[in-house]
Amino acid sequence: MGYFVGFAVGVVVGAAIVLIVVRMRGRAGDEQMREAFAAMAASALDANAKRLGEQAGTLLEGKKELIDQAVKGINERLHKMGDYFQRLEADRKKEFGALGGAVSTLSGTTGELHKMLASTQRRGAWGERMVEDILRLAGLQEGVNYIKQSSEQAESGRPDFTFMLPNDLKVNMDVKFPLESYKAYLDADSDDARAARLQSLVTAVRGHVRAVASRGYIDPKAPTVNYAIVFVASEQILSLVLGRQPDLIDESLAKRIVLASPLTLYAMLSVVRQAAESGNLMKTAGDVIDLLGEFTRQWGRYTEEMDKLGKYVDQVSRQFEAVSTTRTRQLERQLYKIEQLRSSRGLPEE
Repeated sequence: MGYFVGFAVGVVVGAAIVLIVVRMRGRAGDEQMREAFAAMAASALDANAKRLGEQAGTLLEGKKELIDQAVKGINERLHKMGDYFQRLEADRKKEFGALGGAVSTLSGTTGELHKMLASTQRRGAWGERMVEDILRLAGLQEGVNYIKQSSEQAESGRPDFTFMLPNDLKVNMDVKFPLESYKAYLDADSDDARAARLQSLVTAVRGHVRAVASRGYIDPKAPTVNYAIVFVASEQILSLVLGRQPDLIDESLAKRIVLASPLTLYAMLSVVRQAAESGNLMKTAGDVIDLLGEFTRQWGRYTEEMDKLGKYVDQVSRQFEAVSTTRTRQLERQLYKIEQLRSSRGLPEE
């Protein structure tokens, strides 16, 4: 803009000079003045145009550098965005692959579960297998923290598992859950049939709770705690039953039965292990206290004997001092007299 202003100023100044000259010379030289003015204006225009072109070129060169830098920054950002989207696509493919594998595994697991539920023998072993896995995770050892009954013993009404607690207490657990009712629910082919079989499953669970409560799993003479455990081998089954019968937990507790899913059982067994470790620690502390008491008694006897020995050693020391000083000097005096007598009599030394 400054260049255009300079150009305009130059033209105006030139025109003013021409007008002054015209007024001085009159009309006779108008034509000549016009030609001179045109030449001067053209010269000024060329000079200003040249200057404007040079400065505009410099300005455009600077703008070009700025534009190049901006384009370079945009290209770098586009390149980074391209890399990001490539990584995002790779992650998406990886996640979808993992999801597909998980769905395939879940499908296989569901199929195996259905096969397992179709077999009475497998249904009975499933609960025990689940409990054993949880026991290993909780760090409990058979014969130390719990006792597992054999199939024959369990069928005779004895609890499937018995857990040892401090103070010789025990807690019993049953794992024979009515899984056949759950299989019937899964096999239902309509919503009405599924609802009816769900109610049958709830009824079967309530009946199983009453049966366990009547088996004598709670026995103060054993002694046991005031509750027994009924293990439900699936979080889904327990959630399904409680969703249909929410007060089943309260009904079970009223019969002193605790319903335990795998997660709940793991939490319970963690407490059992902690209690057992605390009990062992307290027992060890008691044993140490008993040993300290016996040590105190033995230490008293030891100090008595040491006092006696000290008195005896002191007596022996005084006796030794008497023998080594007074008695020795008396003997040496007698020997000296004997030696004087021998010398005075002229007796030989031997």
